[in-house]
Amino acid sequence: MTQRKTIFELKGMDCPSEEQLVRIVLGNFEKVQTIKVNLAKNQVAVTHQEDSQKLLEALDDLKLQTQLVEDFTVEEAEATDTKQMLQKFILGQVLIINIAFFILEELAGYYLHSLGLAADGLDMLADSFVYGLALFAVGKSLLFKKKVSALAGYFQLILALLGFLQVIYRCLNHDYLPNPLGMFVIALMALLANLISYYMVLKVDQTEVHIKASKLFTSNDIVINIGVMLSSLLVYFFQSPIPDLIIGSLIFALVLKGALKIIALSK
Repeated sequence: MTQRKTIFELKGMDCPSEEQLVRIVLGNFEKVQTIKVNLAKNQVAVTHQEDSQKLLEALDDLKLQTQLVEDFTVEEAEATDTKQMLQKFILGQVLIINIAFFILEELAGYYLHSLGLAADGLDMLADSFVYGLALFAVGKSLLFKKKVSALAGYFQLILALLGFLQVIYRCLNHDYLPNPLGMFVIALMALLANLISYYMVLKVDQTEVHIKASKLFTSNDIVINIGVMLSSLLVYFFQSPIPDLIIGSLIFALVLKGALKIIALSK
């Protein structure tokens, strides 16, 4: 039996959050078999038995400057249920790691007076929203998926704004010093957790169930962890909370940007 392979170019798709929403929209079609995303080329390759124009119309609703590049017939591939189960299992494990370190870093940030750790924990939670959305919304209607996405985006937005209020508070009350050793140790633990997550997703050579997005999220987390570790060293050498405030503010800004994109794309 034959099916079609259609390649779309989405010039406005430049982050994992947008990739997830593209997958959600396409996943609403019953006869879509596989979805492969190339963020570097801003392209999505879909194998399906649907009307290609209907797929294009659905993607147009995301307002990501979508255009159809190629559309041709291919032989139908065999089902890959086992691989998809493995992918979902890995996403689930990464989700658990992110939630666990969100709790750990928020508690550590409070007791160690570190805004950087608290912000890093919030970034972990923001990633969890996307992973959780990808797993929770499977098989649901498009309207339901958009509602869940919007809810996650607004919750993430509120947390980011609360984070900036904390930045303002600490700037006005800076008679404290974060614990640099504690900061470094917790950030190192988070780094090791993200390296383990990255190693796990590297085992899967598929992109159908958001594995590529998981790699990108985890690699970004690794960079942020290193940033918190460096800020802890600067706090120690300068005996000042300013490096911690700077890295915390930068992370909150990244979370805020991601929240606004998710909200915009869920409409």
